Amino acid sequence: MKRAFSVALGLGAGLLIGAYVIKRLDDAQRAVAPVNLAGQAGRAAGTLLERYREASADGRIAAAEREAELRSRFEVPSVRRALGG
Repeated sequence: MKRAFSVALGLGAGLLIGAYVIKRLDDAQRAVAPVNLAGQAGRAAGTLLERYREASADGRIAAAEREAELRSRFEVPSVRRALGG
């Protein structure tokens, strides 16, 4: 009786572990499918472009603030003021 229980327990554990390994392998195979890789690359490119746009906008704002600071410190008129506008 103990031997039959041990065999059944071993077979059950083996089946569970085998099913888990097969599921993980199948998930990994799907993850590297060309369609999924293309989708991941597209999302990454979109995210990168959005970060670039945000960084550019932040840079323009910082440059304008620094320019205004330097103009006021050295009493340099802006182009509009210099042209009478």
